[in-house]
Amino acid sequence: MAWNGWSRKNALAVHSALWALACARAVEDPVEYIEAPPIGAAGTPTAGAMATGSAGAAMGGGGAIGGGGGAGGAGIAGTGIGGAGMAGAGTAGAGRAGAGTAGAGMGGAGMAGAGAAGGNSGGAGAATGGAGQGNTSGSSGTGGSSGATAGRGNGGAAGKGGASGSGGLAGSGGTSTTADGCARLSVPLNGANDKAHFTISLTNVADLSDAGTTLSMRIYVQAGTGGTIFPYAQDPDFNFLGQDDRPLLADQDGWVTLRWNIAAEPNVTPAIDKSSVRRIGIEINAAPSMSWSAPTVVFVDSISVNSPALSFPFNTSGTVSTATNQTSDPNSQVLWLNSDSSDTTASGTALSWVDTCP
Repeated sequence: MAWNGWSRKNALAVHSALWALACARAVEDPVEYIEAPPIGAAGTPTAGAMATGSAGAAMGGGGAIGGGGGAGGAGIAGTGIGGAGMAGAGTAGAGRAGAGTAGAGMGGAGMAGAGAAGGNSGGAGAATGGAGQGNTSGSSGTGGSSGATAGRGNGGAAGKGGASGSGGLAGSGGTSTTADGCARLSVPLNGANDKAHFTISLTNVADLSDAGTTLSMRIYVQAGTGGTIFPYAQDPDFNFLGQDDRPLLADQDGWVTLRWNIAAEPNVTPAIDKSSVRRIGIEINAAPSMSWSAPTVVFVDSISVNSPALSFPFNTSGTVSTATNQTSDPNSQVLWLNSDSSDTTASGTALSWVDTCP
């Protein structure tokens, strides 16, 4: 291509203008050169000393400008475990606090765990003593010491002491096997016609005529080589009905319950009104034996009826009358000795209450 003189001139002018514009732009917006800062070296983990209540000291290496510090070594304080301090990013390298974990209190004399020391940057080490179990209250946990500084953070606050162990529960009382008390019947049987009546006078007459109505007495024969023992009933007119099949005293071994189906018992003359029973009781009779203990001794725990439900335990002294000359109904439903000559013929018969039964 041929260049004429005008074209050369114009091209040189355009080139000069563009160069000037480029230089002016470079002055307005200079290029920024950013120098990368050096990265801080990671700190070397150092294990804390194994000692009760002392903090595990561990230093994290501080970053120069934003460099990540290395992890601090995990310190062991007492039974609590100190958390590892981490050096934070930034010029001052602010480390995070390590949380201390309290050891659980042991049973018996429970020792609460020592609180671990706080980590770095002023963070408090958390420590909570486990509750001690058993009978003796646990002692308070030992407070952790201040945490060591990692990077440029401030020292951590001391961990709180472990809580004291809870006291053990008291043992429950055992079940008592001591007897509550009972009536003691003493009857000197010296002849074939000797007998004795021990009676409960009912406040209200009872209907014992329904089928299945049973009178029961729980007894212990301590001395009874001869004679019989059996329950009986009387109506308000003193008409008497006793068990026809009479148990022998000598056959009773230990505590036994004698039962009598009064509703099924054949009546006698004069007939008793079973629908209006005023008294129930125990008879000890010399027949049919010819020799006896001197005296015959029987302990009675209770007398009861199943229908209507009547129960007379002799577990306290107030349930037994010890009078020796009583012949009429007392005002309360206690066991009493009927000393009338038609009821008791054995001389020297006695009724008492004892607090210790066989």
